[in-house]
Amino acid sequence: MKVTILLSVIMSSLSMLVPNAFAQRAGHQPDALTTFTNALEHDGFYVNTGMAVPYNLPALWCDNPLSEGSAMYANNEPYVVPLVPKSAQDQQLDVMFQLQPDEAIVLIGLTPPPAKYFSYTAYLFIRAYPDGTTNQLFASLGDAVNNATIKTTGPSPFNSPVVLIFTPDQTTDARVRAALRRAGYPEAIINTVVFPASLLNLGYGDTADQVRIGCRTAIWQNQSDGDSYLANPPLSVFRVTPRTPATANPFPTPPLRVRGTGHSEMDLMKKLDQLRQGIIAAHPGLYATDITPPNPLLDGYDYIQRHIDPLADTRDALYLSAGFMPEFDSTNKLTLATNEFLMVYGVNHVATGKATYMNINVYASETAKLTLGTCDDGDFPDTAKPFLPAGDPAAKLMYAYKISRSGVAEPNCLQLSAPQGCTRLTLDSSTLLGVFTRIYLEPATKVGPALSEILYDRVIKFSPRP
Repeated sequence: MKVTILLSVIMSSLSMLVPNAFAQRAGHQPDALTTFTNALEHDGFYVNTGMAVPYNLPALWCDNPLSEGSAMYANNEPYVVPLVPKSAQDQQLDVMFQLQPDEAIVLIGLTPPPAKYFSYTAYLFIRAYPDGTTNQLFASLGDAVNNATIKTTGPSPFNSPVVLIFTPDQTTDARVRAALRRAGYPEAIINTVVFPASLLNLGYGDTADQVRIGCRTAIWQNQSDGDSYLANPPLSVFRVTPRTPATANPFPTPPLRVRGTGHSEMDLMKKLDQLRQGIIAAHPGLYATDITPPNPLLDGYDYIQRHIDPLADTRDALYLSAGFMPEFDSTNKLTLATNEFLMVYGVNHVATGKATYMNINVYASETAKLTLGTCDDGDFPDTAKPFLPAGDPAAKLMYAYKISRSGVAEPNCLQLSAPQGCTRLTLDSSTLLGVFTRIYLEPATKVGPALSEILYDRVIKFSPRP
């Protein structure tokens, strides 16, 4: 079982946030929340209160030098996680929990402020097997509810009222919705996310799976608004349990949103090769090594069937890995001396309409799985121009970005460094590096793009000639 000491350290750190998380939060209506919980109790439910807290894995890993575990290839933004009571009888809060077939977890509050992306996802976290063994499988359970699909009211999906019901059971969902309506919450803001009973070992004890809920955000329109949201997430969390166990009425496993539109980026294949030649020609006297083409990550259902941990995938994205990321079958032992650098280049998938946003993270990937720097599509305009013929219209659809650890600031260059204050990691010429591309949310399909319609992002390593 891969749950490590770091998880207990995380829980200890999060518990210190309790007073702040229960402070007054914008958008909440205490009377409505009380009416809602009273309605559920009158209908025969136990209602136990949890909380939502920020979850910054890189900071937690860096701040705890004696812990095991890793930063799990976390993205460049902290996440939000609901802490859920262990059961109706056990009020201890945890990021992972077990669930009876007739229970629900309910989140009520506000969606994030304007950003490129946000989502709420149900995850299997620990799989329990019939022989009594367990395994960490941090795998998505179907589609997320994201900023393109969420039900809410208002002129945009941001800073808007929302209710999310996470449950395996149709009857429990209907009873929770009835209590919400009695409390004045409109049907237009209520979203159900299914924990599919057909895929999970529900219940309590050693033979039951553990699950969790993930809340992602990315690239705030106003960073201070995003920081305020993450510091004190405006979400109330409830565990809802029938006093008398109900006859199971499970939801069928929901259909998945279909990836792909039939329109691909393949018209740019030769232009991508031309961009490569332009990049190499612009660096005469250096030795150029093409890094093995990226490996794509698949969906959570695939990883569950193969008993492999995808470390919190989402169907809202297409992931590509390169360099040393052995969890994703990338085993090229990529390192950088101070006089070496990478050029990451390819199609700007946002510019071609295949994504809402994309970013590239570079990780110290051997043990820490810790981000050393990130760039995104907002950094990419005009970066391919120097390497393509003057006036080439394809330059607007492509990018070329340098990655270095020289410490010398340059335009269109990501300088790698350990997070500020992270003394636990030493970044040097022996540090194994992984390059991870995230391509999020094709506008036309409201899910990650199809692998066959994407031109893979590429990496060249430049070194001095002997």
